[in-house]
Amino acid sequence: MTNGGSKNERRSRSGKDAEDQRPSLIRRLVIAPTVLSFLWPALLLLLGYVAWHSWGVHHVGRQLYGIDPAAVQISPRPAYIRSEIVSTVFQDADLGSLSLLNPQATARVADAFAAHPWIRNVVGVRKLSNGHLDIRVDYRQPVGMVYVSSQEGETGFIAIDGESVCLPTQDFSTADAMEYAHIVVPGAYFTGTYGKPFGDDRVAASALLASLLRPHREKLEIVSIGVHGDRRTNPVVQLEVADAKGNRWFWGSSPGAEAPGENPPQMKLESLLSGAPPGSDLRITRIARK
Repeated sequence: MTNGGSKNERRSRSGKDAEDQRPSLIRRLVIAPTVLSFLWPALLLLLGYVAWHSWGVHHVGRQLYGIDPAAVQISPRPAYIRSEIVSTVFQDADLGSLSLLNPQATARVADAFAAHPWIRNVVGVRKLSNGHLDIRVDYRQPVGMVYVSSQEGETGFIAIDGESVCLPTQDFSTADAMEYAHIVVPGAYFTGTYGKPFGDDRVAASALLASLLRPHREKLEIVSIGVHGDRRTNPVVQLEVADAKGNRWFWGSSPGAEAPGENPPQMKLESLLSGAPPGSDLRITRIARK
């Protein structure tokens, strides 16, 4: 009886011990998922942090924090422009450090390109994927070469457009200078500011005429535009044109500044194209009607 009772007591104690262990095991099983629910997000955050700093920040930074000149698309340059516009603008305006995340980024890019001497107007700037930019611009068109001299006695030509804006000299060779009308204005001095108007109303008046004549210059064989008359008697700039043979025609006021009764620019041009005799005063010459 004693042995049987001892066996029963031992079984009772082992059963009780098993019951005491079950809650402990259940607690561990319950606690483990709870710990993992905090651990997995922490691990994911850690892995994300490492991945970002080893790859993501460089990838995004390359696309959004600083513009790569190679990622810039700009309107095709005309053949007469030989300068590398994009690289020049990036260097002058430090656009490489500009973040595309900046809400003023496109406006700053537009202002930077508008300041280049060859660009007349920035039509638009668009952000594209992968940090690329598309820039649409209107380029300046050279119409004439102003014969200038310096105070040191040096002479040469400065290219201008129809608004008398000075264009970069390095883009033109001596042979190129012969392809444009020469603007001869006594005492014209170059101030050395490209991308800005020449600063002489006589040059500005000549530039307007050179722009009008440009499509017809070769046919008319016009080689020069000069100032005619005395400004003391007529404050409005008066112009004349000449061909390679030395023949001259008195044009009169620049386009848009005609005096009352003076022929309009298109009528003067038609007179030249119709064969007005050398020495004609185009202000009053009528087109011969057949």
